[in-house]
Amino acid sequence: MKLFDKTDQYNKYTRIYQQIRAAIEGKHAVIDIVSCLPAPQYKEYGEYSYMTDEQRSHANRCAAQNALRTQSYWARGRFFNATARTKESLCGMVFSNEPEVDLPASVEYLEFNANGQYSALREVAQKAIDEVVCLGRFGVLVDMPYNETRLTRAQQESGNYSPRLICYKAEQILYARKDDYGLAEVRLLESKEVPKDGSLYEYETKDFLRRLVMIDGVYVNQLFDDNEKLIQEVTPIVNGSPSKEILFQFFGSDSNNCDYSKAPLYDLANINLGHFVLDCDNRDNLHFHGQGTTVVYTGMDSDQYWDLNPNGLDTGAKGVNLFDQGDKVEVLQIDASGAIPAEMEKDEQRMIYIGAQIVQNNSSNQTLGAKKIETSASTSTLKRIANNVSHGMETCIGWCMNMLGDSNTEQVSYKINTEFFTDEMDAQKLALHFQTVQGGLMPKSSYWEVARQAGLTHLSNDEIDDELNESALDVNAESEEMARLRAENEALKEQLNGE
Repeated sequence: MKLFDKTDQYNKYTRIYQQIRAAIEGKHAVIDIVSCLPAPQYKEYGEYSYMTDEQRSHANRCAAQNALRTQSYWARGRFFNATARTKESLCGMVFSNEPEVDLPASVEYLEFNANGQYSALREVAQKAIDEVVCLGRFGVLVDMPYNETRLTRAQQESGNYSPRLICYKAEQILYARKDDYGLAEVRLLESKEVPKDGSLYEYETKDFLRRLVMIDGVYVNQLFDDNEKLIQEVTPIVNGSPSKEILFQFFGSDSNNCDYSKAPLYDLANINLGHFVLDCDNRDNLHFHGQGTTVVYTGMDSDQYWDLNPNGLDTGAKGVNLFDQGDKVEVLQIDASGAIPAEMEKDEQRMIYIGAQIVQNNSSNQTLGAKKIETSASTSTLKRIANNVSHGMETCIGWCMNMLGDSNTEQVSYKINTEFFTDEMDAQKLALHFQTVQGGLMPKSSYWEVARQAGLTHLSNDEIDDELNESALDVNAESEEMARLRAENEALKEQLNGE
């Protein structure tokens, strides 16, 4: 196995991560991964050796038309981004209250410079929460710049020369291996801007691989270039001696180890992408059945027709056409189908349910008199993630202390909020909350009091009404199925009135 090689498991989860990130980012990112989605099955026209030049030219024209039709199919769709809104709601719940932090003096610099680039410790924790909520996997490497001399007090307090927390997304963690003693090896993909061909002004992005490995019981940090050439090797020192463990912390939605955890938002993103495909199908269907086809019934031959109508058939509102007595013109229009909009509504309900499930305690359904047991099995996915990130952050802070020669890690405390305003909601209110979040709308009056108690808004009912009336969003929008039925009902009324 080469250093940059990717395992089958990595490739499998990367495809999952790609769909989740696209669903969060929006339509433009979803369009980039349409190869992962069921595309419209338009007929393909290939070239064959037995074709004449005229047949080959015709096949190419048809293929180009279908390629344009496929482009139009995706362009018509509207992406209802329930995934991004749910993600923002979940991460907002965790940081609705600030983390409780207790840091010893030796690592107080982490509060304002945790990564060596003046990102606060809270920002690192927030990034970990965001990534684990979305993908279920994240990593932090605790490392420090090489110093030939002992750090001065000012250098240590600045954090620029002290241990730092370097973040790695799930896609950057190429490989991880453990043995009987714990974590044995981790390979991390890094991209850096380097001068291009020795130029002082032009830069290019190159990949590097950082290998964290245990060699003869000692942790070694190696850096390789894109040709797998070793360009740096360091043995980190902890409490005055070479480290006996790899200083890399995994964060997961299930547990904080190198095993892949379930991506919490995958089911939601998968339905969200399917909902988008249904919307494309529906709008493609509307595009064709919404435009009528003009049919002419006449006994005239072509010469007679063109003599009377030299400019061809005029189908405009004020069009004038000349025909013989008994001829007629009809507009044929296909009836709209309500099957696709109905399925879209089902998907929307599924997305609401999945969002609510992430913050719903597994132990919420208990027999009468049963005592609630607070264990990792009974807490919600979101609470488990918050607890995992808290424990992982404490471990990273402890390693920073050890690298500075401070072994008194019992003083470290980093507790992320696990008390959410949804804790006191029943299933119906919880579902209503996520319906509100995913729809991007303020709920109706029956939910306004709950929204105020939860801290979602401090506006009065009248103020909410005023803002809703001024909003460009149509809060009373009806489904396309209802719109079709309403249109058919009005057409029948007009027909009856005419008779």
